[in-house]
Amino acid sequence: MEKQIRQFDEDRDFRQEIIDLIHSSLQLENFSSLLEEYHSFDISNAIVEIEPQERISLFNRIDLDLAAGVFEHLETDEAIEFIKELPLQLAVKIIDQMDTDDAVDLLQYLESEEEDLDIVSLLSPKKRIELKKLWVYSEDEIGSRMSNSFIELTKSMSVKDAMKKVTMIAADTEYISILYVVSKHALIGYLKLKQLIVARASQTIEEIMETHLIFAHPHDDKEDVALKMQDYGESSMPIVDDLMHMVGIVTYDDLMDIISEEKSEDYTRFAALAGDDVDIQTDTLPVRVKKRIPWLVINLFLSLITSIILSLFGNSLTGSSGASLLAARLAVYLPMILGMSGNTGTQSLAVMIRYLATNKKELSFKGILKYLSRELGTGIFQGFVIGLLVFLMILITHMITGSVSIDHLTLMTAIVTSGSVFVALILSTTLGAIVPLLMEKFKIDPAVASGPFISTVSDITTLSIYYSIALAILLPLYL
Repeated sequence: MEKQIRQFDEDRDFRQEIIDLIHSSLQLENFSSLLEEYHSFDISNAIVEIEPQERISLFNRIDLDLAAGVFEHLETDEAIEFIKELPLQLAVKIIDQMDTDDAVDLLQYLESEEEDLDIVSLLSPKKRIELKKLWVYSEDEIGSRMSNSFIELTKSMSVKDAMKKVTMIAADTEYISILYVVSKHALIGYLKLKQLIVARASQTIEEIMETHLIFAHPHDDKEDVALKMQDYGESSMPIVDDLMHMVGIVTYDDLMDIISEEKSEDYTRFAALAGDDVDIQTDTLPVRVKKRIPWLVINLFLSLITSIILSLFGNSLTGSSGASLLAARLAVYLPMILGMSGNTGTQSLAVMIRYLATNKKELSFKGILKYLSRELGTGIFQGFVIGLLVFLMILITHMITGSVSIDHLTLMTAIVTSGSVFVALILSTTLGAIVPLLMEKFKIDPAVASGPFISTVSDITTLSIYYSIALAILLPLYL
């Protein structure tokens, strides 16, 4: 039966269509052929919403190539979770069909979690050889991203013979748009598939090949290679060793992935997040806090310098009026509170924008609640740590700038201020996650609009919290 042509429709919900198909037709004999009408990307969007038993049944019934394509489109944590659900033999068969660079990423994460699970030894000999070639490179080296699925021709080949070779192996080759010409395994030229098709059958490859080579070495930095591909407008780039022997290629898809990863890394650094790899989905609470809190503490100390200066001036300028004294004391710690809430909001904002920019999935309501709850937990923990530090530092500041003894009013001021910081950090972290989601919902670029918006909202919220708590608790004590 001829497959129905499915036109891309921006308003069409392929994810829901596939979920409905799984729920209604999973047990039908023609289920596999029905599912094959959808792209593996759309299937990967859908299976995160179904039950584990349904996923197991689905992967047992569909073609291995389609299953491999689905796993290649999943986020790493999802791929790990779903591959663990499957029977070992089925998992091995799927990994065996995956592109080698994707399989390496999955296996490295999987075997780091399951130290007693040696999946590699169960793979086909060919796949094991391919994996070992990539495993020697670090994740920052282009060798870790290259594919060895390409077509080599020799310069003495006729166009006719070259066409026969391409026709025979094209179905099992990942990339055929560019054909590489070698002599004694050394790269000497290349030609586009179109050049081969339009050439005369009697011509040799040497007559039609291009010899101006743009290449990289496997230990080159992946970002440098991606930029080189951009500069030269290349859709692929050969990777060669010191003897010009071809060891692999990187393609336009790899280029897009690398650029996306590097931009995400730059943004997290911009937001003062410690560590390059910040993942809202997989990082545990201690890891999330460890990555975010160092710069908060640094900024806290910097903010205290301003507070000490304001305190010194406040003590000399304040009269005996209780209300005036309270106003002066509140003003002393205001820059610190605003700075802390702004920093936490920016960090949460950076993580959520990074997630929206790199995550290919449409966020479901359940997914949104999951990520918001994670950010809320992070805010509570950070608020507690920073609030405790604020409490101690206010007392220390008082002893440095005033009396060695700590009076009741100073103690209450420290409690109120640290409590305000605690609440403000929780709200700012949550707002930092909510604002980009709202921007995305209204089709406004969250990376552009969220920053100024979160700063304003955070300031308004923090000021309201600080002065409300202070006026309710402290004002009666100062009058």
